[in-house]
Amino acid sequence: MENNKKTILYLGVLLITIFSGYLIYDRYVATEPSIEIGVQNGNLLLDQEITSIDGSETILFSDYRGSVLIIDFMAPWCEPCKLQIPYLREVESIPGVEVVTINIDTSYDTDYLFNLKEEENISWFFGTNPSSALDFEVNAIPTILIVDQKGVIVHRGYFTSDKDFQRILPDLID
Repeated sequence: MENNKKTILYLGVLLITIFSGYLIYDRYVATEPSIEIGVQNGNLLLDQEITSIDGSETILFSDYRGSVLIIDFMAPWCEPCKLQIPYLREVESIPGVEVVTINIDTSYDTDYLFNLKEEENISWFFGTNPSSALDFEVNAIPTILIVDQKGVIVHRGYFTSDKDFQRILPDLID
């Protein structure tokens, strides 16, 4: 009888230990569910190398983790793209927000792009990557991606107005 009580006690302690270990693992060790890498809302942003328009600097989107990142896919001939720039200039001044503009039309030379940057007073990173339009499934411009601090795409749209930015950004900025 005494052996049965000891056996039951040991089994009880063993079960409690196993259950406690599971709870500790689940709470402190298990990782967050993985997020699919991609180019749509809810995806972890596909990392890509972008070269500045003069070729002097290269960035990766992952360089901007920890900040809200706004990616602007544009072309110099696109009038709605030019209309987007004042809104980008305004949000770029918000602490914790970074803007990257990517020219997807490679038929323009460096001098033309520099002049555009000067004329439009673009102070943020302005680069080019010929494969960006395909990689990011850009089928109209301007295409705007808003990426949170963790690198997850929270907005994908075309022309994004001041009201759209005012609606989206406050929830993302610490």
